[in-house]
This record gives sequence, C-alpha cells and structure tokens, in this order.
Amino acid sequence: MDRKISLVINEICKKHGIDYTSINPNFTSFLKDAKRLGEIILEINSLIDELENIFQRHNIQLKSRLKLENDLEDLKNLDHDLIKLATIIKNE
Repeated sequence: MDRKISLVINEICKKHGIDYTSINPNFTSFLKDAKRLGEIILEINSLIDELENIFQRHNIQLKSRLKLENDLEDLKNLDHDLIKLATIIKNE
C-alpha cells in the first residue's frame, strides 16, 4: 500500500514541479518497466501472428521456414518469460 501512496505523491509532486524523494524511488521505474514489458509482449504476439498469416497465405515452403518456425517458438517462449519478469517487477 505504501508503494502506491508513494507513487501517487511522486506523480503529483512531479506534475506541480515539487522536488520529492520517494521512500521507494525505484517503484516508478518498476511500474514503467512492467508496462513496457507488457507492450513488448503484445508487439511480439502481433508480429508472430502476422508472420504466421503471411506464411499460410502464400504457402511459403522455404528451407529457412523451419528456422523461422523455431525462432517463432523461441519468441513465444520469450513472451512467457517476459510475463514472469513483469510480474516479479510489479510485485517488488
């Protein structure tokens, strides 16, 4: 609870040009980082879907497609890792 209060105070002071040092100075950056990780996850999912649609639409049968499919699988796994990291950052 004190983290949220500190965040609110920090944002209000910043808005009014008041110099304020929070007891949790990293909390704001943790929230920003968690939000950005969420955005990255959405971007990755969108790119994965777009690539898969292009492959299907054009029936792409390149030798390199197998490598791309492996890379896509790695990106999907990265998605899960990023969600875990965002949760850890948010909870700190």
